[in-house]
Amino acid sequence: MRRKPLQKFEIYSHARRLMRINYLLSRFPRLLAFLRRYIGEPLLLNKETKFNSYIRGAFTITGGATPRPEDYRAMRFQLKPMIAYLDAIVRSEELGKPVVWAEWCFSHEILRAFPVLIYVPETPCVVANLKGSDYGALIMEEAEMEGIPVEYCSASKSTVSAYLLKQAPEPDLIITTSHPCDSTVSVYQILHYLTKAPMYIMDTPYWDDQESYAYYEKNLWGLVRFLEKHLQQKMDWDKLKRICENVNTTNYYLRELTEMARAIPTPTGFEPLIFAWLGRISSFGSPEGAEYAKMSYQNAKHRLERQQGYLRSEQIRLIWWDVPIAFNNIHPWLEKVFGAVTVADFIGWVSAPHIDTSCEETMIRDLAQAHLQVAMARQMRGPIELFTNELQRIIDEFSGDCFIFVRHNGCKHGWASLKLVKDICHKAGLPALFLSTDIFDKRNLSEDQIKKEISTFFRTHGLA
Repeated sequence: MRRKPLQKFEIYSHARRLMRINYLLSRFPRLLAFLRRYIGEPLLLNKETKFNSYIRGAFTITGGATPRPEDYRAMRFQLKPMIAYLDAIVRSEELGKPVVWAEWCFSHEILRAFPVLIYVPETPCVVANLKGSDYGALIMEEAEMEGIPVEYCSASKSTVSAYLLKQAPEPDLIITTSHPCDSTVSVYQILHYLTKAPMYIMDTPYWDDQESYAYYEKNLWGLVRFLEKHLQQKMDWDKLKRICENVNTTNYYLRELTEMARAIPTPTGFEPLIFAWLGRISSFGSPEGAEYAKMSYQNAKHRLERQQGYLRSEQIRLIWWDVPIAFNNIHPWLEKVFGAVTVADFIGWVSAPHIDTSCEETMIRDLAQAHLQVAMARQMRGPIELFTNELQRIIDEFSGDCFIFVRHNGCKHGWASLKLVKDICHKAGLPALFLSTDIFDKRNLSEDQIKKEISTFFRTHGLA
């Protein structure tokens, strides 16, 4: 494992460079599609090498060679705020804005209404791998050497090691939640101890009913008071209204995109929705995020009307459950080698409600419900039925040919549900593969091993 010390914000500087290149090339979507298909795919798709490791992660995370020119046009709107987010981290000291650390399963609309730099502490678990999967493993190993339990979620490990390795800006405030897992709850206590920054904890309700939404609404009002007190400025309610209007536009088109995947062949795939989810860190509530969702929807609708699939040849309809593999996105490989398109997944699924922007009270009321419908908050904060009922609906409605359950090492709630998930798949007659991975850390199960298990599964069940 590489031991050379990282320069300050090195992983973000590298990711910013790669995203800028993608952004510039997206001005010429046909050229970009050609370069990715005929140069990028042969050199980058199948295997990480010492020669391609610095650029391969950016290639796969943005869809590999599967997207068409119209998809790259849409992606441009998501890349712009993503670059701005990375740039703000690298330049955080010179910008001089208050830095608010905000946990990745917490939605940031309220924070965006204040003039602050929002930093998501779990970002390094993805960004480090853009520099090569050795860097992702290095980040996790550093946390373990400092005493963070091995069994913690690797996303949680990365929050601590990134801070110790000077890959995170110093926080002025920390915002976290009591979902989705024990790793998150535990590690934010460590971050609070290390940084001494004032911390506000959103206490997530167990049930999914009006009483729960009202309780969470009180939490959000408490957050507003906390921010106003520590930032010494009042909430900009007009700005929050504009943000919520963009959120409504974004969620409308993403909900439509989610449901469109039921069509055969599906006009959309894994990449548009998961890229939108990644964009929550940087673009959610922005005009760019709304435009990306709208264009992705229009592209899919155009294909739907012409009975065209997202893939040129759809062979396998895949339901992907639990979190996606992030040390390298293998979906472009699945699409190229097997014609396997993901029609529904745990993270990309969007079901957030409309936010009434008519007054301050209705915005906070509806944001409370919307926050509890974000991926992982939606399925992992209460009874297991929140998890299994959604899966059952997807199996019933999305015509999947098979099911893959990732079983991320840190998602203990996912492991605990294994028997129930197996029973649901068995009852539905759906072939199911249960991996044992760490989605951010290749040391648990390598990319080659994952691909071998999936290939064997497809062939064993006559799918390939």
